[in-house]
Amino acid sequence: MSFGEIVRTLADVLTSSRGIVPIAVVAGATILAPIIDRYVIRRRRVIYRELYNSKIGLNPVTLSDSDNGAVQADPELVRTVQLLEPLSVVVIRIRNTGSFDIGPDDWEHPLQFTFGRRVVWDARVSDAKDGLREVVRNGLEFFTHDQPTPETGTARLSGVRALLPQRLTALLRQSDAPAAAAPQWHGVRLEQLSLKRREKFKLVVVLREPDSWRGGPLSKELDVIGRLSGGRIKDERKQRWLSWPVVTGAIGVLLTGALLSMLLVAVSRGSEPGCGNGSLAVHGSSAFAPIMTSVATEYQKRCPDATITTQADGSVSAVRELGPLPAEQKDSMAVLSDGKASDAGPDLVPQPVAVLVYSLVVNKTVGVDRLSGEQVREIFSGKYTNWAQLREGPSIPVRVVGRGQESGTRKTFEEKVLGAAEPGLSSDDCRTPTRDPHATVVRCERGKTDELLRAVGDTPGAIGYADVPAAKIAAAHGRLAMAKLDDRYPDVTSVDAGYRFWTVEYLYTKGVPENDSLLKQFIDYLRSSTARAELQDAGYTPCVTKQGLLDQYCTRPDA
Repeated sequence: MSFGEIVRTLADVLTSSRGIVPIAVVAGATILAPIIDRYVIRRRRVIYRELYNSKIGLNPVTLSDSDNGAVQADPELVRTVQLLEPLSVVVIRIRNTGSFDIGPDDWEHPLQFTFGRRVVWDARVSDAKDGLREVVRNGLEFFTHDQPTPETGTARLSGVRALLPQRLTALLRQSDAPAAAAPQWHGVRLEQLSLKRREKFKLVVVLREPDSWRGGPLSKELDVIGRLSGGRIKDERKQRWLSWPVVTGAIGVLLTGALLSMLLVAVSRGSEPGCGNGSLAVHGSSAFAPIMTSVATEYQKRCPDATITTQADGSVSAVRELGPLPAEQKDSMAVLSDGKASDAGPDLVPQPVAVLVYSLVVNKTVGVDRLSGEQVREIFSGKYTNWAQLREGPSIPVRVVGRGQESGTRKTFEEKVLGAAEPGLSSDDCRTPTRDPHATVVRCERGKTDELLRAVGDTPGAIGYADVPAAKIAAAHGRLAMAKLDDRYPDVTSVDAGYRFWTVEYLYTKGVPENDSLLKQFIDYLRSSTARAELQDAGYTPCVTKQGLLDQYCTRPDA
């Protein structure tokens, strides 16, 4: 018997009187699964996530205040930069996502992090409540795998901090062996760690390459060890690849129930559940177009009779294009908008898709990794025209790379960060104000996100903005860097702490789509677990949770 025949046989059983018992099993499993998962499997769970693992940002580049690459740096400054080049920073977020508080007695082996051969110089605890901060700091222990004796192999934070001036002095005086005589720690251990439900904190560790390092790429190693009694320690980045619940003998019945439930849905919708046919055009946001293209491609693989095309022509212009669409064509097109469209008519219906977080991006020559909202506003207003006005270092003219008026990203930037419109267009090449020689701000525009990121990377002194997933990919190539805003890292987890540069991505339709239309089926697919997983893998937070409810960020009034 073929697989298709087996499926049809099971479907026949489910739709007949004999299907009452399996349906009852499915109903019971639906009720019991979340309870078992929460109070048995996940009663204690610690999730960690590596947020940052890279060099501090100093490297022996050519320091210049001109575009021709002429060396202008002080030799002593170059030497200092070379000494600090091996330094790197690792930021790890740790959360209690289980159903129970975790105390010191719950740890069979304390949570510890090692970094290969990199040497730990310092560590601190951030984004934690005062009581939790003290608990973590008091239990923070530094250890080494080179000196295992108790007298030299471990140290507390106060001891490490006490040696820090000595190690820095040795580093500046001896470039070949900066701290050979000082103890060298290769890991940090969280002893006596207590975490209440939903408590979280960030561990920031400063590291240096071993004395044998002679240049080249910095290490990225990060190893985690720990054992939690009656619970689990998981890497948050790997969670999305795990199926639920864990396959065991007892849970096997529940998985069978889930399979039967899927078959019921298949019978009620036909042989190709969720598949539509015909053509659909999705226009709009260039920030969200890449992931929407990827989702549409996967949908077409599942539904070969459907043709979905995407076009990145800007949120504002796309919404205006959808408005006058004839009623008979209303299900042939949908548009993506970064945030609610202010000029959308009453017949346009918004469907929240995902949380969209943006980041400021600067050219690597700028040498800035954080800016306050006030500084950004004064850069765009023309008060600051040279980066030397904002930080110590070489003189580099400020060049602004913005988006056109059709861009939803620009609209969000103006509303959430500037509180005003961007300055006028004064440049085509992003370097000289050829369009307006008297302009205070040298500002060019680019029509798409990737074009803006390319311009920022190619233009010394440039500053711009883009969605976080695209900015991370561009930053990985090394020509530009992401900058914190008001000391908050651009991430959805920073929204509750006050990070303002974010919005919700909406899919607008002309009225409510017909139930049998490709548009309706595609919207249903966007809410499916498959599409949600793809959005999460790309760095977005889906608006529709796996329970079918709207995520908290997608219902906030400031979205």
